[in-house]
Amino acid sequence: MTFRVTPLLFARQAIEHARRHTANLVNLQQQVSTGLRVSKPSDDPAAVRSLLAQKIEVSRIDTQLANIQDARLKLNLSVSQLMEVNSIFVRAQDIALEGNQSNEREVLAREVDELISRLQMVANSKHDGQYIFAGTAVDSAPFVEGANGPGVANTVQYAGSSDRVETAIDSGLWLDVFFSGDEVFQQRSRQQTLFLGQTGAVAGSGTDSAFGQGTLTVRHTSTVYLGVSGVQPGTGSADDTIIGPAGTHVLTVNDTSGTGSNGTVSLNGGAPVAFTSADGNLKITGPLGEAVYVDMTAIAPGFNGTVDIQADGTLSVDGGATTSPITFSGNQVVRDSITGGVTNVDSTNIRRAGTNHLEYTGTADAFQALTELRDDLRNVRNLSESEYHDSMARRIEDLKRVREGILDIVGQQAAELETIDSLERRAQDLQLESQRLISGLESADLSETIVNLQNEQNLLQFTYASSVRLLDQSLLDFLR
Repeated sequence: MTFRVTPLLFARQAIEHARRHTANLVNLQQQVSTGLRVSKPSDDPAAVRSLLAQKIEVSRIDTQLANIQDARLKLNLSVSQLMEVNSIFVRAQDIALEGNQSNEREVLAREVDELISRLQMVANSKHDGQYIFAGTAVDSAPFVEGANGPGVANTVQYAGSSDRVETAIDSGLWLDVFFSGDEVFQQRSRQQTLFLGQTGAVAGSGTDSAFGQGTLTVRHTSTVYLGVSGVQPGTGSADDTIIGPAGTHVLTVNDTSGTGSNGTVSLNGGAPVAFTSADGNLKITGPLGEAVYVDMTAIAPGFNGTVDIQADGTLSVDGGATTSPITFSGNQVVRDSITGGVTNVDSTNIRRAGTNHLEYTGTADAFQALTELRDDLRNVRNLSESEYHDSMARRIEDLKRVREGILDIVGQQAAELETIDSLERRAQDLQLESQRLISGLESADLSETIVNLQNEQNLLQFTYASSVRLLDQSLLDFLR
C-alpha cells in the first residue's frame, strides 16, 4: 500500500458524498416546486403501485359520476314530459265535468282535439335525436296514425318497443331512464264489457281482448213460422227485426171469416192488425216496436190461435266484414277481422236486430280516453240525455285512471332520481377518499421537505468544507 491511496480515497469519498447530497437537493427542490413527493416510479416504487390503483379508482368514479349526470338529465326530461301529460288530463277532466252541464259542447270538443294533438306531440318527443317513449326502438316515431287516415286520433297506434331504455351507472348497475310508450300511454285495467242497446245482447263469460269502444251489429237473417197456420214470411221479411229461438216471439191469428180470407193478426200481444187473403207482405208491429212482414195469402181456414216464430240472425263487430250466426248461448266469441280483437257475447236473450254500442271498460288508452270524450261531447252515438250523462261519468273515470297511471310512472322515476342522488353522494365520498389517499402518497409535506432541503444544503456545505480541509495539505504536512 502506497501513500498515494489515502488522498485519492478521500477525494473519491468527498465527490460521492457531494454527488449524493446534490442529488438529494435536486429532488427536494423539485418536491418544493411541484408539491409532489413521487413524480416518477423510481421516487418510491412501493407507493407507485398504490398510486396507480387509486388513480384507476378515481377514473372509474369519474365515469360513474358522468353516467349519473346523464341518467339524471334523461329522468328529469322524462318526468317533465309526463307532467305535461298530467296537465293535459287535468284539463280533460275539467272539460268532461263542464260537458255535463254546458250546452257549448262543440267548443269543448274542439278543445279536446287540441289536447289530443298536444298528447301526440309529447308522446313523440325526442332527446338528442332519439325518441323518448319508443322503448329501445329509439330511431322511429313510436305513435303513428292508423288506417283511418291522418287526423283521426282514435287510430293512433304504438309502433315502438316494449322494452325500457336503461343506462349503465357502473359495472353491473343499470337504471331505467325512459319507459316504453305502451307502458306509459296504453295502461289498461280491463273490466266487464258494457253493452248499450236494446237487442238483448250482454257480456259473455269469456275475457274480451278488444280495446276502447266498438259496435255490435245484430242482423236478422230468416224468419220461420212453425205449425199449420199457413202464415209465411212476407216479401219484405228481410226487414224483420225480431230474433229469437222458437217460441220467444208469437204471432196470434184470428180468422174471423172462417175461410182464411180475412181476420186479425198481432205480434207478441201487440195491437191486432186486420188482414185479408190478398196481403202478401203485411207489416205487424209488436209492443216494443219489433216488426215482422208476413204473407197471409194461405191462412188455414178457421185457424184461431198462436204461431211460434223462430227468427235467426248474425253478430258482427267489424261492420259486417265477418259475421257469426247467433246460437242463443251463454258465450259466443265474435272476432274483429280488422283488429283481431275478441268480444264475448251472451246471446241467450237477443230478441231484436239492431246495434249495441260496446265499451270495453277500463281498456281505453290515453289517446282513446281523449277521443271518446270528444266523440261523446259531439254525441256521435246519438245517446239520450240520460245515457249521455252516464257515458260522461265513465269518460271521467277513464281520464282519472289514465292520469293516475301517468302519475304512478312519475313516482317510479322520482324514486330512480332519489336512487341516483344517493349513488352520487356515495361516489363523491369515494372519490374524495381516493383523492385523499393519492395526495397522501404522492404529495410532499412542504414544511418537512424544506427542513430536509436545508439539512441537505448544510450537509453539502459541510462535505465541501471537510474535503477542503482534508485535501488541502502542503508537502511539509505530507512529510510530517
